[in-house]
Amino acid sequence: MTGEHTEIDTEPKWLRPIDPVVAASLPIRIDPRLGVDDDIAYRLQRDAEPLLTMVTVFVTSNYDNVLAAEVTVDAERGLHVLVRAATGDEAAYLLCSDDEQDADRPESAGRDITWQQAEDSEFLTEPALVLWSGEVLLKTGSGLAGRFYNHQSAAAAWAFSTALGMAPAEVFGAQLVRWLCARSKADLLLAGADGEFQRLNRFWNAPIRAIAIFPIALPGQEQDGFEALL
Repeated sequence: MTGEHTEIDTEPKWLRPIDPVVAASLPIRIDPRLGVDDDIAYRLQRDAEPLLTMVTVFVTSNYDNVLAAEVTVDAERGLHVLVRAATGDEAAYLLCSDDEQDADRPESAGRDITWQQAEDSEFLTEPALVLWSGEVLLKTGSGLAGRFYNHQSAAAAWAFSTALGMAPAEVFGAQLVRWLCARSKADLLLAGADGEFQRLNRFWNAPIRAIAIFPIALPGQEQDGFEALL
């Protein structure tokens, strides 16, 4: 170990600018897991071209989910740009705004929520906020749940990218869940505090409740509509 100071690189890799000279010479490859035909693949390549020297997380009318383009290398194709499904955190960064201090706060549900910690404790009523989470349903009957997000698209990106990262034989489907949450509890859930959801969900009347489930179509699947819970 030397005595020199080593600066820790904390910048997410999807935000790193690509040298224009390097970018101009790289082929753009579409992740086959996105399940697009040749026409859509060509359109996505065109969409990605102007982004290669900027933030590489993007949305396009040519695809239903948030995408990311990153420089990658493998033994078969060498150095190239890969267009793939964005993760939930990547999509959240794209959707986050620094223009106003409160610009990235959860949406108001336009209604109150009443909750109660124990059977004999007082009822508390406060404004409800909308939170979103994604889920991947497995053919074994179990599932995976993602963290809570302010933005619907970020939660959907988590579910979509997680499902594509698994073996197709294991995945039954993916879905987006819309929640109502008491305003005083939202920040801890959004911060991903360990065990906070399980703790709140054990209250006599929980301050967070799922109110709708929206199927997310995976490549090769067609799903429409949603299931309202409340």
